[in-house]
Amino acid sequence: MMEASTARVAEQATETPAPARRPLVELLPTGRLRVGVVVAGAALVIASFVVFGASAWALIGAVLCPVLVLLAAIDVRHRLLPNAIVFPSIAVVGLILAAFDAGSFFEHLWAALALGTFLFVFAAVFPSGLGMGDAKVGFLLGLALGSKTLPAMMAAFFGVFLAALWILIRHGVSARKSTIPFGPFLALGGILAFFFG
Repeated sequence: MMEASTARVAEQATETPAPARRPLVELLPTGRLRVGVVVAGAALVIASFVVFGASAWALIGAVLCPVLVLLAAIDVRHRLLPNAIVFPSIAVVGLILAAFDAGSFFEHLWAALALGTFLFVFAAVFPSGLGMGDAKVGFLLGLALGSKTLPAMMAAFFGVFLAALWILIRHGVSARKSTIPFGPFLALGGILAFFFG
């Protein structure tokens, strides 16, 4: 009995670390994808200030949009939405709201709690369909977008529906077990809602 537990401890020590605990540097895009992420992120920061001027909303966009692009790129490649990016982004968006738009802070907070909780429950009930990282990004989206959260989620769900339909048409019923990362669709919905919601 003691030998079995010792063998299990030794086996656990040699196992590779869980993907969620990989260093952030290993998850960052490389090569052309990195260039694309930087260019798209910079373009969205500039667009935030061009469209919304020197405002709290533009500042939120300057944080939210590049972060969403980066998270989408990581999720496509690694199926992860790292806490090391999501949590600091939540903190910065919260600080911007508290400092420059305190009147709408609680509206944004309620949207964050509603969407974060909905996605958390969905991920808990259907872990193969959604991850906890998606719920955390949902909280970020709700906090950043406030009343524009619902259009963001409608766009995200519509996008993932179209992607699933395309995969089914292209690969038939054999594609039923393939997975689609939800992060890129959350990112797309968030960016569209930020500018057009």
